[in-house]
Formats: sequence, C-alpha cells, structure tokens
Amino acid sequence: MDIILPEIVAAGIYNSQIAVKDRAITKNRKATMFEIEIPIEEGGISYIASEERHISPDIVICAKPGQIRHTKLPFKCYYIHMILNTGTLYDILADIPVFIETKRSAEYRKIFEGLCKHSNSPLEIDRIKAFSLVLELVYLLDKDSKKQLYRNGLKSGNYEIIEDVIKYIKENLTSDLSLNAVASYASLSSIHFHNCFKAATGKTLHEYVEEQRIKKAAGLLVSTDLTLTEISYECGFSSQSYFSYAFKRKMKMTPREYAKEVYKRYDS
Repeated sequence: MDIILPEIVAAGIYNSQIAVKDRAITKNRKATMFEIEIPIEEGGISYIASEERHISPDIVICAKPGQIRHTKLPFKCYYIHMILNTGTLYDILADIPVFIETKRSAEYRKIFEGLCKHSNSPLEIDRIKAFSLVLELVYLLDKDSKKQLYRNGLKSGNYEIIEDVIKYIKENLTSDLSLNAVASYASLSSIHFHNCFKAATGKTLHEYVEEQRIKKAAGLLVSTDLTLTEISYECGFSSQSYFSYAFKRKMKMTPREYAKEVYKRYDS
C-alpha cells in the first residue's frame, strides 16, 4: 500500500452569503485539486460534471481534479482542498462518487473542525494532527461510498439482508459458509442470493469468504504461536494444505514467508 500524504492547500468554512452576496448561482469553473465539502445547512443545488444534487447536511461533496462545477446558492459548508497526484489515497478519492450520502454528518463535522484548527497552524505537531484527520476523512468517505454503491446495486430490502450476511460471515468463519447454507440463512434462493451478493460486493460468496478467512489467518500468523494446522482450523479452511494453497494464491507468498516478511519489517 503506497500512502502518499496530500498537500493541504486550504481548509475552512465557505459561506456564499458572505463570499458572493450579489449572485444566485456561481460561474462554471474547473476544479484543479480534490475539493471535499460537507454542507452545514440546507442550501441550493451543487452541479459537478454531469451530476447534480440538492445541498443538505446528509451528503459529502467530493469534486475531483478536472471536473467542471458550479453551484446554485445559497451554500454554506466546511471544506478542504488538497493536491494528490498518485498513491493509495489518490486512488480511493478518484473512485468515490461525487455526492456521498452519509448518516454520520456529526463525525465529518468534527473532522473538518479539526482540519480548520490544525491545518492552518505553523506548528509541526499540528500538521501531523491534520494529516491524521485527512486519513480519517478518506477512511469514512471510502466506507460510506461503498455502502452507497451497495445500496444503489440492490433493492432496499436486499441491502439490509446482505449487510446482515456480511456480519454473519465475519463472525462465523469456521461454520459452513457454502452458497446453499448462507442463502438459507438469508432466506433466499441460492440463485437470487448469489446475484444479490455479487451486486453488493463485486465478489462471489466463495471469493468473499476466502478473502475474509485469509485476512484473519494473516493476523493470526503474526500475533500468535499457533501452528499452520491450528490457524487453518481457526479460520475455517478444510485442511492445512488448502489453506497454504489459498494463502499463496492470494498473498503471492506462503504463510511462513508472509510471517517472516512481517517480522523482518517490524525488526527494521
């Protein structure tokens, strides 16, 4: 994972009633960096690229470099403008929707309040705090955007079912998680469940379950003294040999090689 921190250009509060008193709508302009905003109150309409959305505190707005935008006023928001050209954070922000629905406006506001305070300070310790808030912001944006994509790909009732199934899978990795078993748990036919799950996660059930089992195994490899056989059992694999095969296919190294690599990095 290539974490490159952004250049924070500005963070603050924008209020159109102060900034552009004599206009009902702003002029078209091209965003030259990532412009992330959370409205403070109900407003007009935000137009970005070919999308538009009524301005309200339950959305986060993320304009990307190169996008054309303008706004029907009024508009009052917290904002941060950042320059990023490559790396994991860039990839995440480039892929998220322009308008992201959220039920955690208070969490976002707290992050933006911190960014307003710390990003404008000359102290190095405040800059470190500002970057930690940026990472927290990107984490929430990624999480909320994925939920939104899941909802858009499913009927509302099926969305709640898949959310419950995902929780069930993570808590029951040693159980029978075959398509028939999990579809039965969800009270759906196997075919219908397969289609819903693939639409929600972008993966088949088998791919998702194996991914979660490998993720748990990776943690156990570096945090316990369990043998490979014990880890394979704890993570729900049918045998140690299949665990080793699946782990190498996913991680591009054997379980033992992975553990040695992590320890080597930690020692360094």
